[in-house]
Amino acid sequence: MKKFFDPEIHSPSFFGSWLVLMVFWILITWTLNYQSLLAGFIGSYALTRFNHSLLITPEQRFYITRKTAFMFLRYLGLMLVAIFKANIDVAKIVLQRQMPISPGIVKFKSDIRKDLDRVILANSITLTPGTLTIDMVDDVYVVHCLTRENAEEVCSWNMGQELLQIERAGSETGEEGGKGHAAG
Repeated sequence: MKKFFDPEIHSPSFFGSWLVLMVFWILITWTLNYQSLLAGFIGSYALTRFNHSLLITPEQRFYITRKTAFMFLRYLGLMLVAIFKANIDVAKIVLQRQMPISPGIVKFKSDIRKDLDRVILANSITLTPGTLTIDMVDDVYVVHCLTRENAEEVCSWNMGQELLQIERAGSETGEEGGKGHAAG
Protein backbone atom coordinates (compact mmCIF):
# COMPACT_ATOMS: atom_id res chain seq x y z
CA MET A 1 0.00 0.00 0.00
CA LYS A 2 1.29 3.46 -0.89
CA LYS A 3 2.03 6.07 1.72
CA PHE A 4 -0.24 9.10 2.01
CA PHE A 5 2.63 11.43 1.16
CA ASP A 6 4.61 9.89 -1.69
CA PRO A 7 7.47 12.11 -3.00
CA GLU A 8 7.05 10.66 -6.50
CA ILE A 9 3.41 11.72 -6.63
CA HIS A 10 3.61 14.90 -4.54
CA SER A 11 6.00 16.74 -6.85
CA PRO A 12 5.99 20.47 -7.62
CA SER A 13 3.82 19.76 -10.66
CA PHE A 14 1.33 17.93 -8.42
CA PHE A 15 1.01 20.96 -6.19
CA GLY A 16 0.79 23.25 -9.22
CA SER A 17 -2.11 21.20 -10.58
CA TRP A 18 -3.78 21.15 -7.18
CA LEU A 19 -3.38 24.93 -6.86
CA VAL A 20 -4.93 25.56 -10.29
CA LEU A 21 -7.93 23.36 -9.39
CA MET A 22 -8.29 25.04 -6.01
CA VAL A 23 -8.26 28.53 -7.56
CA PHE A 24 -10.81 27.33 -10.12
CA TRP A 25 -13.00 26.02 -7.27
CA ILE A 26 -12.85 29.36 -5.48
CA LEU A 27 -13.72 31.20 -8.70
CA ILE A 28 -16.76 29.05 -9.46
CA THR A 29 -18.09 28.97 -5.88
CA TRP A 30 -17.24 32.63 -5.26
CA THR A 31 -17.13 32.12 -1.50
CA LEU A 32 -14.40 31.79 1.11
CA ASN A 33 -16.29 30.12 3.95
CA TYR A 34 -14.55 27.18 5.55
CA GLN A 35 -17.05 24.53 4.34
CA SER A 36 -16.60 25.54 0.73
CA LEU A 37 -12.81 25.77 1.07
CA LEU A 38 -12.66 22.36 2.75
CA ALA A 39 -14.80 20.79 0.01
CA GLY A 40 -12.63 22.44 -2.64
CA PHE A 41 -9.44 21.32 -0.90
CA ILE A 42 -10.58 17.70 -0.67
CA GLY A 43 -12.05 17.64 -4.17
CA SER A 44 -9.02 19.31 -5.75
CA TYR A 45 -6.64 16.99 -3.92
CA ALA A 46 -8.61 13.88 -4.92
CA LEU A 47 -8.80 14.93 -8.57
CA THR A 48 -5.11 15.77 -8.68
CA ARG A 49 -4.06 12.62 -6.82
CA PHE A 50 -6.04 10.21 -9.01
CA ASN A 51 -5.49 11.96 -12.34
CA HIS A 52 -2.02 13.41 -11.90
CA SER A 53 -0.27 11.55 -14.70
CA LEU A 54 -3.35 10.54 -16.65
CA LEU A 55 -3.15 13.07 -19.44
CA ILE A 56 0.35 14.52 -19.44
CA THR A 57 3.32 12.21 -19.11
CA PRO A 58 6.45 13.50 -17.40
CA GLU A 59 8.26 13.57 -20.77
CA GLN A 60 5.60 15.89 -22.19
CA ARG A 61 5.72 18.37 -19.33
CA PHE A 62 7.62 21.58 -19.79
CA TYR A 63 9.63 23.38 -17.17
CA ILE A 64 8.18 26.57 -15.80
CA THR A 65 10.64 29.39 -15.34
CA ARG A 66 10.04 33.10 -15.41
CA LYS A 67 10.95 33.10 -19.08
CA THR A 68 8.57 30.28 -20.10
CA ALA A 69 5.78 31.66 -17.88
CA PHE A 70 6.14 35.08 -19.50
CA MET A 71 6.24 33.48 -22.97
CA PHE A 72 3.09 31.46 -22.24
CA LEU A 73 1.26 34.53 -20.92
CA ARG A 74 2.31 36.32 -24.11
CA TYR A 75 0.95 33.38 -26.11
CA LEU A 76 -2.39 33.60 -24.28
CA GLY A 77 -2.56 37.35 -24.96
CA LEU A 78 -1.81 36.86 -28.64
CA MET A 79 -4.38 34.07 -28.75
CA LEU A 80 -7.07 36.32 -27.29
CA VAL A 81 -6.26 38.99 -29.89
CA ALA A 82 -6.41 36.36 -32.67
CA ILE A 83 -9.78 35.09 -31.43
CA PHE A 84 -11.13 38.66 -31.27
CA LYS A 85 -9.93 39.47 -34.80
CA ALA A 86 -11.29 36.18 -36.18
CA ASN A 87 -14.67 36.86 -34.56
CA ILE A 88 -14.85 40.22 -36.31
CA ASP A 89 -13.84 38.67 -39.65
CA VAL A 90 -16.45 35.90 -39.39
CA ALA A 91 -19.12 38.41 -38.32
CA LYS A 92 -18.34 40.54 -41.39
CA ILE A 93 -18.69 37.48 -43.64
CA VAL A 94 -21.90 36.23 -42.04
CA LEU A 95 -23.58 39.64 -41.99
CA GLN A 96 -23.08 40.22 -45.70
CA ARG A 97 -26.07 39.45 -47.85
CA GLN A 98 -24.12 37.23 -50.28
CA MET A 99 -21.93 35.54 -47.60
CA PRO A 100 -18.67 35.35 -49.56
CA ILE A 101 -17.43 32.04 -48.22
CA SER A 102 -15.13 29.69 -50.04
CA PRO A 103 -14.67 26.74 -47.70
CA GLY A 104 -11.66 24.57 -48.12
CA ILE A 105 -9.35 22.15 -46.44
CA VAL A 106 -5.66 22.84 -46.04
CA LYS A 107 -2.78 20.66 -44.84
CA PHE A 108 0.37 22.02 -43.29
CA LYS A 109 3.35 20.83 -41.27
CA SER A 110 4.68 22.19 -38.02
CA ASP A 111 8.13 21.93 -36.45
CA ILE A 112 6.67 21.43 -32.97
CA ARG A 113 8.00 18.21 -31.43
CA LYS A 114 6.03 17.59 -28.22
CA ASP A 115 2.54 16.14 -28.46
CA LEU A 116 1.18 18.48 -25.80
CA ASP A 117 2.33 21.55 -27.74
CA ARG A 118 0.91 20.10 -30.96
CA VAL A 119 -2.46 19.66 -29.29
CA ILE A 120 -2.30 23.22 -27.94
CA LEU A 121 -1.73 24.48 -31.51
CA ALA A 122 -4.57 22.34 -32.89
CA ASN A 123 -6.93 23.62 -30.19
CA SER A 124 -5.79 27.19 -30.80
CA ILE A 125 -6.65 26.84 -34.47
CA THR A 126 -10.07 25.43 -33.59
CA LEU A 127 -10.73 28.20 -31.05
CA THR A 128 -10.33 30.91 -33.68
CA PRO A 129 -13.63 31.30 -35.56
CA GLY A 130 -13.50 30.37 -39.23
CA THR A 131 -11.07 27.48 -38.76
CA LEU A 132 -11.44 23.93 -37.46
CA THR A 133 -8.69 21.37 -36.97
CA ILE A 134 -10.05 18.16 -38.50
CA ASP A 135 -7.06 15.90 -37.99
CA MET A 136 -3.54 15.96 -36.62
CA VAL A 137 -1.10 13.14 -37.29
CA ASP A 138 2.41 13.69 -35.99
CA ASP A 139 3.40 17.08 -37.39
CA VAL A 140 0.74 17.33 -40.13
CA TYR A 141 -2.44 19.29 -39.47
CA VAL A 142 -5.61 19.12 -41.56
CA VAL A 143 -7.69 22.27 -41.11
CA HIS A 144 -11.08 23.27 -42.51
CA CYS A 145 -11.25 26.98 -43.32
CA LEU A 146 -14.24 29.21 -44.01
CA THR A 147 -12.50 31.26 -46.70
CA ARG A 148 -9.40 31.16 -48.88
CA GLU A 149 -7.90 33.95 -46.80
CA ASN A 150 -8.31 31.78 -43.69
CA ALA A 151 -6.54 28.95 -45.47
CA GLU A 152 -3.59 31.16 -46.38
CA GLU A 153 -3.39 32.61 -42.88
CA VAL A 154 -3.54 29.28 -41.06
CA CYS A 155 -0.51 27.93 -42.92
CA SER A 156 1.63 30.89 -41.92
CA TRP A 157 0.06 31.59 -38.53
CA ASN A 158 2.59 32.97 -36.05
CA MET A 159 1.07 31.07 -33.10
CA GLY A 160 2.90 27.91 -34.17
CA GLN A 161 6.20 29.76 -34.00
CA GLU A 162 5.28 31.17 -30.59
CA LEU A 163 4.63 27.66 -29.27
CA LEU A 164 7.87 26.42 -30.81
CA GLN A 165 9.80 29.14 -28.97
CA ILE A 166 8.10 28.18 -25.68
CA GLU A 167 8.91 24.52 -26.34
CA ARG A 168 12.56 25.30 -27.02
CA ALA A 169 12.88 27.52 -23.95
CA GLY A 170 11.24 24.85 -21.76
CA SER A 171 13.41 22.08 -23.20
CA GLU A 172 16.61 24.06 -22.72
CA THR A 173 15.74 24.70 -19.09
CA GLY A 174 14.75 21.06 -18.51
CA GLU A 175 17.89 19.63 -20.10
CA GLU A 176 20.16 21.94 -18.14
CA GLY A 177 18.48 20.90 -14.92
CA GLY A 178 17.39 24.44 -14.23
CA LYS A 179 15.49 25.70 -11.24
CA GLY A 180 12.13 25.56 -12.96
CA HIS A 181 9.30 23.27 -11.96
CA ALA A 182 7.66 20.75 -14.23
CA ALA A 183 4.15 21.71 -15.17
CA GLY A 184 1.28 19.36 -15.72
